[in-house]
Amino acid sequence: QKNNGWGNLCILSFTLGGGRGPCLNFGAAHAKGRFLSFVHSDTLLPPDWDFKIIEALDSKKKPFRVSSCAFSFGIDTSLEGLNGSPFPPGIKAIEKTANWRTRLYSLPYGDQVLSLPAVVFHYIGGFPDQCLMEDYEIVALLRRRAALSTGQEKERLVIIGGHPVYCSPRRWQKHGVLYVTFTNSRLVNLYAGHTITPDKL
Repeated sequence: QKNNGWGNLCILSFTLGGGRGPCLNFGAAHAKGRFLSFVHSDTLLPPDWDFKIIEALDSKKKPFRVSSCAFSFGIDTSLEGLNGSPFPPGIKAIEKTANWRTRLYSLPYGDQVLSLPAVVFHYIGGFPDQCLMEDYEIVALLRRRAALSTGQEKERLVIIGGHPVYCSPRRWQKHGVLYVTFTNSRLVNLYAGHTITPDKL
């Protein structure tokens, strides 16, 4: 454990297997804070990210209860992010369409730093114990809760404005924008249609 300015940082070793869902639940079970944020290892956080999450999850000044929040989506196309590799054509279109989807449908993905109060996370049972698509499932559950809530109990998944989070461009650099977009869409549709399991993905 080390004090890094935000409190004690505890690095845990997860060796139980099972993929991302069990790993994320393992980390959440050891967390002691009021809020939980799930950050991919190739994601860069914006300035003051912690204060923005706390502000977004504070329901006191809002006419609804905030069940969760996420940042807008960005791809790191800085010189450092590109790491000497070419700028993938069409990559800015990926950012735009991802953010349209996020704002129109309240449908962020895991690389947008999903955050929620610890009590909400544990109440809904955390992430499903599956190796992939755990972010898809928990966001779908949060959206269903929001759709069914009414009156003073109305819930909402909030998208934080301002600076986005930036994820690594390496998958688009390696495979190209069209291939990655087609593959991601196909796998999500297969999974959502119950024609393929996370293990087979």
